[in-house]
Amino acid sequence: MLRRLSPHPSSTLAASAGPRKAALLGLGLLLLAGVVAYGEPAQQTASGPSPTVTFSAPGPQQVTLQACDALGCTSVTKTVMVLDPLPHIAGAVIPAKVGIGQPTVLKATATGRPPLTYRWILDDGVAPVELTGNPATWNAPAVGGTFQAHLEVTNADGSAATTPVTVDVVPSTFADVPPTHWAWRFVENLFARGISNGCGTNPRTFCPDNNVSRAEMAVFLLLAKEGTSFAPPACLSPMFVDVPCSNPFAKWINELARRGVTSGCGGGAYCPNNLVTRAEMSVFLLVAKEGAGFSPDPTCLSAPFNDVPCFSPFAKWIKELVRRGVTAGCGGGAFCPSATVNRAQMSIFLSTAFDLPPP
Repeated sequence: MLRRLSPHPSSTLAASAGPRKAALLGLGLLLLAGVVAYGEPAQQTASGPSPTVTFSAPGPQQVTLQACDALGCTSVTKTVMVLDPLPHIAGAVIPAKVGIGQPTVLKATATGRPPLTYRWILDDGVAPVELTGNPATWNAPAVGGTFQAHLEVTNADGSAATTPVTVDVVPSTFADVPPTHWAWRFVENLFARGISNGCGTNPRTFCPDNNVSRAEMAVFLLLAKEGTSFAPPACLSPMFVDVPCSNPFAKWINELARRGVTSGCGGGAYCPNNLVTRAEMSVFLLVAKEGAGFSPDPTCLSAPFNDVPCFSPFAKWIKELVRRGVTAGCGGGAFCPSATVNRAQMSIFLSTAFDLPPP
């Protein structure tokens, strides 16, 4: 049986009238690439070298060709995907927050009889912006504001539109931490409070995925504790063999040592270039905030995480961070104590541990 195959208006799949093998091969090649629209209902059998059929509904459809001669019959069945000719929008990516002056990509997934025309409308109530294409790039204005944004998709058969969504154009300091970044609020918080100015200029960047060294940690901790006006005393005598006074971090590291926050990494050294682990961070944060005499409750009736047993020397510190709501672990019931801390994560740890809520 051959079911008639055609969009509306009709589209023809042809099979040659030559030898049976050639006819089947020709039809198979056409149907492997077959994506057609549906039109009027039709359930029929057609014969001849160039049969057609229209489908009554979208979705996968089975088409069977049977070719016969005096020696017998051979058949082949293929699946074709029948598309609704009307536009349908499966999804549209329109971010809820966009950085001032930053380019933002808008993209969508839609079906329907081609060609499809994509029209993006962003209305701030004063000067609406219209963009075409998919994807489309919107250069956000140089001042903050709120837009109502939606997408319209049209073709010769009709149109479809998304429900308007609110897009806030907000200050965004760092090119590599846009408002869509998971740590954006906390990174902006560190900048606003003067705790971090980022890692580069032109454009200004924060390097959110860079790991934090023990030297950098000293500056982060003291500024989070004391505020941006704090400046430790100049280094007159190095307190660690690997941190001479010529080191730009020397005065910060010396101050941490004077406060009893750290005694180094052993052998009279501080290991300034070593990366901070999540376990070490738990001690740094709590002692820097509470003072050298602070020690969390050592009671451990159950392990705080499946990878931090009660006998771990860091268990009480990590439990205290959990109690204060500073961390919920790294997922799957684990804390990942040996994992290093990157700058984005540190922005959250500092903001929460030192009670510095982002705006």
